[in-house]
Amino acid sequence: MDYLPARFSRLRLAICSIFLLLFIGQCQSQFRPPQVQILDSDTVGSGFKFIRQDLNQIENQTYLEPLFEKLFHQRTQGGKKISIVHVGDSHILGNFLTQEVRERMQREFGDAGRGLLFPYKLAQSNGAKDFIVETNIKWNGTNCQRDLASETNFGAAGFKLSTNQANAELTFRLRDTATAESHLFTKVTVFQRKSPLEYDLEVRDETSNQIAQLFIEDNYSRSYYFDRPVGSVTIAAKKTAPEQKTLTLDGVSVENELSGIIYHSIGVNGAKFMDFARAKYFARQIADLEPDLVILSFGTNESQGTTEIAYMRKTMDLLINQILEASPSARILLTTPADSYLRGRGLNPHMAEMSKVISEYGKEKGYAVWDLFHFSGGENSSTLWKSNGLLTSDSVHYTKYGYALQGKLLYQSLIKGYNGFVDGKR
Repeated sequence: MDYLPARFSRLRLAICSIFLLLFIGQCQSQFRPPQVQILDSDTVGSGFKFIRQDLNQIENQTYLEPLFEKLFHQRTQGGKKISIVHVGDSHILGNFLTQEVRERMQREFGDAGRGLLFPYKLAQSNGAKDFIVETNIKWNGTNCQRDLASETNFGAAGFKLSTNQANAELTFRLRDTATAESHLFTKVTVFQRKSPLEYDLEVRDETSNQIAQLFIEDNYSRSYYFDRPVGSVTIAAKKTAPEQKTLTLDGVSVENELSGIIYHSIGVNGAKFMDFARAKYFARQIADLEPDLVILSFGTNESQGTTEIAYMRKTMDLLINQILEASPSARILLTTPADSYLRGRGLNPHMAEMSKVISEYGKEKGYAVWDLFHFSGGENSSTLWKSNGLLTSDSVHYTKYGYALQGKLLYQSLIKGYNGFVDGKR
């Protein structure tokens, strides 16, 4: 009898193991019940009587049926990657709200990766805490809310970093600073606008000694792939032509090769609808994220002063039209903000009107609407949010628990809509 060399036997065993794992995963997805059970841990409990969880549902759910159909296919058969892009102000920037939705959606439909990242501290901003950033230089950073021009040169993250140093390096490590849990990925998309003045890039992982291969590029981004999964990535400037003298980054997205949910979180302190509408490259770059659903969560900053209704509607029109022109198959979900104080000093008389404008606009245009303001207490309910420990001392932003509560409520509304869709299929 002939025997294969040991290295071939190990290789054959490894290949068989991979196929076995894929087969088991596929079988598991096929035998999962199509409906999703909302667990006790997904609810906010009965201690907050002013929050009407029974009224927590998305309006115009039929508009989201293409999204629900894709979720149904992924849950019952697998093989689908669903991209959700959640855009907003400081309530979204911290990732407390969106992390609750992301983790739960990935638990039920599969984890396709972390999504969009940005080194917020290097741009003098707070941000998400589930990844670590390291660099060897000082960067220039700013965001779309600070630039008051009628049109601004910002892209996917609403932030940008720039440097003239040819030795610039930026490393992202996907490790939650609270739990030390690491996540692996194979695909890296770098949002960098193409220009003869821009340095080329080298994308590598020093831990596994891999250099990622450029797979696809356009005028707004470049996508790279690693042969083996990695937990960190270094993006390094590489001067290949004498005219190259700058490196500008609009964001980085990481994902894996698995099917499931990839939930991108994009936020800027103080942002309004108009700030992202003025960002010249925003809609075009998020189109490279291939969104199935774009969630727009604004209104708090528009409510910190008097905003004309006609102007508010105009800014929503501008931003949504830009998004849909670049991503015509995406669905839009507008959300209203929970109540908060006026500049932290007293009850805000504008919150009810701004929330009504967002809700009515969404209904008129046929988009989906999640009216958090209405079912979480409505006008002047900020006193209840604060007395229950859900608002911070500035009375505009929420505590970590307050954001977690909102994330659970948003997740519930998406699952209620999805389960209703599944019932209709039966």
